[in-house]
Amino acid sequence: MSILIWASWLVSMRAGMTNTLTAFDLGILRFSPPALLLFPFLWRARAQVKAVSPILLLGIVCGAGLPFFYLSATGLKYAPASHAGLLILGAFPFFVTLLAVLFYQEKVSRERKIGLSLVSIGVLVLLSLSLLTAPENTWKGDLLLLCASFFWAVYTVSLRIAGLPPLVSTALMGLVSLIALAFLWATGLASSGLADASWDMLAGQILVQSLLVGLMTGFSYGYAIQKLGAENMAAIGAFTPVLAALIAIPVLGEHLEGYSIAGLIFVSLGVVIASGIFKKR
Repeated sequence: MSILIWASWLVSMRAGMTNTLTAFDLGILRFSPPALLLFPFLWRARAQVKAVSPILLLGIVCGAGLPFFYLSATGLKYAPASHAGLLILGAFPFFVTLLAVLFYQEKVSRERKIGLSLVSIGVLVLLSLSLLTAPENTWKGDLLLLCASFFWAVYTVSLRIAGLPPLVSTALMGLVSLIALAFLWATGLASSGLADASWDMLAGQILVQSLLVGLMTGFSYGYAIQKLGAENMAAIGAFTPVLAALIAIPVLGEHLEGYSIAGLIFVSLGVVIASGIFKKR
């Protein structure tokens, strides 16, 4: 379920950003449900939240909140959904490991080194050939999506150390992001295209941004981790970029370039190997 939600989110973001909707509009749809509906969980856990380091809270709020969202949305304005799946979700394990090594001296297994090397090759193939052959400004989107991947890694590491329940962290991230969006609107720094959007577009975005990503991801991802384990979940998650690329073909009319296919193969295989699923027990 989480894999399908993530793939659908990338495609819907690309559809919204290439039509009348703005990043502000998509942000309102994304963060309003968790901010409002999950607030009771945040209120009951306020003492637990106060006990967490402000640096970790900042990592949670920025890593999965508005900064991450704006990087993803702006990147998808220039780059196709297939690039987003590969760069955000594919490169994410590399950044998580990098942070763990730099700040916590975590040792990296042989399998993870091999897997992350393949991930790096896939990302470099996409970035270099996209710069040389893709339409103008695609490279800008690719770099923004890669930055978004780093932010998501910061969120993952911060959440793991903070130990906050998924619903509490989701509510916190949603509330702070919604307040920031309100500030941008009040100061005239944000624009909206909701009035010009079609009902079909709005219905699809509400379904994906508000219901699936905004509310269901926390439940489905946590459940999958409990039932499948982190290693198996990481291995399955390696195919999210592939699924996003396949969905984008009929929905958005995108096509896969040869270098995108090569990048997807390298990254997906690398994430599976890095997950340790093939390691002998």
